[in-house]
Amino acid sequence: MDPDLDPTDSLPSRLALARELLRYKMADYSQDGFCASWLIDLEIELWEAAEWEAPGERDACTVATSKECRRLAEVAGGWWVWPDTPKAAGPVFISLAEWHQELAKRTAAKHL
Repeated sequence: MDPDLDPTDSLPSRLALARELLRYKMADYSQDGFCASWLIDLEIELWEAAEWEAPGERDACTVATSKECRRLAEVAGGWWVWPDTPKAAGPVFISLAEWHQELAKRTAAKHL
């Protein structure tokens, strides 16, 4: 049985709905803004945009989406990432602890 389903209810749990809504929001942002199903490093851009100081008019939408996605991530307990493997079929959901480790690793790699 799916751990995200309440055994007394056939409807998905709040956790499962938050995860799917987060994935949808991230993919929708990528598609609307860049005509890409999943922009390269989308997960990083959307995570970091919430911390931008003074966004320009174009970036205001990115910041708002980023903040909304971060709130959803708190409810969902994680973040969607595109695996760094050649045969990745789509994004995968990882816990926030794993995401923070992944983000630190990617940020360090950028600064080499």
